[in-house]
Amino acid sequence: MTRLDFVPRGVPLAGWRLAMLAIGVLMLLPAAINWTAQWQTVARLQARLDAQSAALQPQRLTRPALAPAQQQQIELQVKAVAEAVRQLNLPVTRLLKTIEAREDMRIALLGLDLNGEPAPDVEAAAPSTPAGTLKISAEAETAQDMINYLAFLNQQRMFRSVYLLKHEMTGAPPVGGGERPYQFQLEAQWRQ
Repeated sequence: MTRLDFVPRGVPLAGWRLAMLAIGVLMLLPAAINWTAQWQTVARLQARLDAQSAALQPQRLTRPALAPAQQQQIELQVKAVAEAVRQLNLPVTRLLKTIEAREDMRIALLGLDLNGEPAPDVEAAAPSTPAGTLKISAEAETAQDMINYLAFLNQQRMFRSVYLLKHEMTGAPPVGGGERPYQFQLEAQWRQ
């Protein structure tokens, strides 16, 4: 077999070979310098990024203290919003079905107050009522009908408690004799 050998062995690196090596090294020198500069730029940018990310770590926010007047105003706004939400969430249909009297009770409903605000004539006795309070004004033919209706509402699962606020006999006695009708007010606290 024949062996091809383009570079004779044992020939020292001299002459044109040395010149070619020097030219190659000189041509690669700018690329090496550029690579080194790029590497230093990347290292510098990475250090800056690390410093910025450390500065951007979530910090615990502290609320500035408000003046008492501002704090009171905010509390009033929160109460107003809570009251509006409560009124929007009232189970009106369910409440109306629950307070409807049975046919054997001779009761006429005269008025309902779902806001839980005291009636004007009761305001001195009870300046405020709890949320979830329903005031009912009604009229009954007899005292027994009034008591039966009160007991009927107390048995409803929707109400925590029902109590009589006031009652009075009104108008003239019926033509056929008997008792005068009773007008009364109830207050029912309903479960939410």
